[in-house]
Amino acid sequence: MNYRHVFHAGNFADVIKHAVLAFCVDYLLRKESPLCLIDAHGGAGLYDLRSEEAEKTGEWARGVGAVMQAATGGAADGAAEALEPYLRLVREDVADGFYPGSPLLLARRLRPQDRLIANELHESTRGALRGTLAEFPGVRVTGTDAYECIRATIPPKERRGLVLIDPPFEEKDEFETLIRQMREWKKRWATGVFLLWYPIKAVSPLGALKAEAAARGLPRTWCVETLIYPRGRALSLNGCGLILFNAPYSVPEAVEAALPAFADAMRLHETHTAWLVPGA
Repeated sequence: MNYRHVFHAGNFADVIKHAVLAFCVDYLLRKESPLCLIDAHGGAGLYDLRSEEAEKTGEWARGVGAVMQAATGGAADGAAEALEPYLRLVREDVADGFYPGSPLLLARRLRPQDRLIANELHESTRGALRGTLAEFPGVRVTGTDAYECIRATIPPKERRGLVLIDPPFEEKDEFETLIRQMREWKKRWATGVFLLWYPIKAVSPLGALKAEAAARGLPRTWCVETLIYPRGRALSLNGCGLILFNAPYSVPEAVEAALPAFADAMRLHETHTAWLVPGA
């Protein structure tokens, strides 16, 4: 395992991913019927921003740190309001020197009728995740391959919910794997909400990934991309994207309304949104 998220916790990619996730969960919680939330690549769940690793990169300062500063340091009222749905989830942790991962953000939103499956393959990281989520009822931590976890869990008995797929992209064929897995997701749970994160590098086969996402034909398939560098810049992570299958109503519009505030706060190079499969 080469990837360690503590180096990158709270960076621009985390900010956008967790903001979109927050909008999705907010919408799903409007109904009283139970939810099943699945985080297939859970990580440790909580990251120390004062650690040597986090301080080495300083990525969080240009991500969540910049967003917090913008919201409190003179951003226009409309921009501050747009940032608030995300900041209310992370503000207290960041003030204490930590950044919450997606499993912790999801666990905090659970109602008594809901449950969360937080999966992490690597044993040492999974131990940290268990500790982070120990206080939350309705949470089960598993330790299988992420795609096996998804296949074993969907469709859930609740019939409503969301799957977050956030691979570390350590494997060279991760994009090809995702393309194959998309077909399984549709077969098993065509009505589920799936949120897929991907990196944008000069060599990333994004065209094939988005073409396959569109070919699945799941209604309301939408994507958002944010970049900190030009797309063609070599040998760097230039940005990230999210594909949202069965996008909850109003979520793409809410994200698009908030994007200018995030872009201004984090000084993003470019943002882009598109419908891959238009919805009703």
